[in-house]
Amino acid sequence: MIHSRRWAAAAAALALLLTGCSSAPGAPALGAGRSEIIVQAGEDEIPGLQSTAEEYTRDTGVDVRFVQREINAQAISNFISQSPTGQAPDIIVSPHDNLGQLAANGVVAPVELGDSGEDFTKNAQDAVKYNGVSYGVPYGVESVALVRNNELTTADPSTFDDLRADGHRVMKEQGVSYPFTVSQDPDAGDPYHLYPIQTSFGAEVFQREKSGEYTDELAMGGEQGHQFAEYLADLGKSGDLRTSMTPDIAKESFIKGDSPFHIAGPWDVAEIEEAGMDVTVLPVPPAGPEEARPFAGVRAFFVNANAQNPVAAQDFAANYLTRADAQDSLYESTGRPPASKTAIENISDDPLRTAYAEIATTALPMPAIPAMGAVWSFWGTAENGIVEGDGAPVELWDQMIANIEGQIQ
Repeated sequence: MIHSRRWAAAAAALALLLTGCSSAPGAPALGAGRSEIIVQAGEDEIPGLQSTAEEYTRDTGVDVRFVQREINAQAISNFISQSPTGQAPDIIVSPHDNLGQLAANGVVAPVELGDSGEDFTKNAQDAVKYNGVSYGVPYGVESVALVRNNELTTADPSTFDDLRADGHRVMKEQGVSYPFTVSQDPDAGDPYHLYPIQTSFGAEVFQREKSGEYTDELAMGGEQGHQFAEYLADLGKSGDLRTSMTPDIAKESFIKGDSPFHIAGPWDVAEIEEAGMDVTVLPVPPAGPEEARPFAGVRAFFVNANAQNPVAAQDFAANYLTRADAQDSLYESTGRPPASKTAIENISDDPLRTAYAEIATTALPMPAIPAMGAVWSFWGTAENGIVEGDGAPVELWDQMIANIEGQIQ
């Protein structure tokens, strides 16, 4: 685990450095070790960063160079190993759920957003915090929602049972194949897409502190978890949920008109638009007594704790990437629903992604704690077994809880 006092002191020292190194036009270059900073980002993100980088260079004399690399487990591993040797980029773009691993290894530095941070949605702000310290600049959010084919139905179901009932009505009256589609994996399951249904029973994956940060104590056991397991078994027994419904099958079936509803993230929107469909994005309705809250994934910029040009990297991240025009440009280049409240207002002419952005404001940030790595395999396997009727739902669920707790301990 990181030492929060050490980082707090580092953050304070860096704030003093930034105070003395203004980024106003005509200010001296900030590059102490070299006159550039290196930003690692994805192919779709770099075009959205170009104009902000050019402005930064005009203001400070520090060049911004981009390294194109998509983030995956290997890229994160490389960053962790290369940061202490000075070989890693100054800034990296990553989904926030890698933060726990990055912070625990001491390779990312705190980023003080100041007043600029207030423009980000609360869950975006929370997502880039670890042990009470803010580490990143958010820009994009993702969560699943309910996409409705308006040519098949105009129902706005208030519960998941209402959704199922309307889906079966459409099946009977219009000959479609499924009441709804949702991504599953025949081998590994897909707890991510089913999470809003699970949370509606009050069975969040981990306990949260009052601050909203996750602990490593499981919260999906007990009666709430049992109720979800029983509901999952009913979805499987009825045939409404099928473990054979792969992501491609789910998406293609919805686009072909074989289902009135589709539970999916904003990554499916482009193909839905290309198909010319008339759709509406709605929150996933609850199956249990509480609000259905999906996971929120937040894409963010993180500063290398061993950056070769640390003052310039912090300045670019905290004072330029937080600007509304920078956030707008990233939305335009990536299509990801924004994390900035101002940017959300600026995309009102894009109702589908606006809806996704608004739904994400009440979503639960994906836990970034290391213990999350112990969850996925047991979780997905148990859900598949319950859907397939491989045993008593409660017993399968309790065995899953025991397996995960054994891994965490």
